[in-house]
Amino acid sequence: MASHRRSWGERDAPAIQNEYSRPPLSLRDGLRQQQTAAVGRPNAIIIREFALNQAAITLDPTFGFSLYRGTPGVPPRQRAASVGRAVAFNVGDAIVEQLRRAGYDAVLSDGTTPEPDGRALIVTGAFRNINEGQRRRVGAENPSLSAYGEVDYRTGPGAALQRISNFALDSRQVAGSGGDVKATAVRLGHAIAQSVLDAARRNNWPGAAR
Repeated sequence: MASHRRSWGERDAPAIQNEYSRPPLSLRDGLRQQQTAAVGRPNAIIIREFALNQAAITLDPTFGFSLYRGTPGVPPRQRAASVGRAVAFNVGDAIVEQLRRAGYDAVLSDGTTPEPDGRALIVTGAFRNINEGQRRRVGAENPSLSAYGEVDYRTGPGAALQRISNFALDSRQVAGSGGDVKATAVRLGHAIAQSVLDAARRNNWPGAAR
């Protein structure tokens, strides 16, 4: 997902939705259709969008001002909400991508569409920290993310969840560096996916039907 580097001003406020919002409506509609069709699919691995608290978000201090004297910049609360939504989506999407590459039937759930209701592994989590870094320092942006979560096993519809694994990861301890907070979210998502894969393999979780 390419980013457009722009200074934040009154005219730039709508750009928040382009740079930090979720994918276009067409992509989200396709995701919803795919998830709705997945209801009842056995052996899914459901990735629920990670929870976040705006108090845990540190914004880039070099952005958010207005280029136009006398006009306000983008409100920090609005910027934080946009950054948080983008990070949550990118982490979840990266987890699902890695699990599917490994041969598992992974589904990203944002809470707005039905989830597969049968036997499943369910991954939940929350962000401890989202630091946007400094995007003007190209090559030394230094964003960071940390998250924790659980992998639970559900035997079927309405069944109680059984905890099989926990994880806690920090992007500063993950291989790879450079890029903005979006790239950092993808790397963290891949690391979380590895933890989920380890749990799935230890429990002999079946892959997607061919």
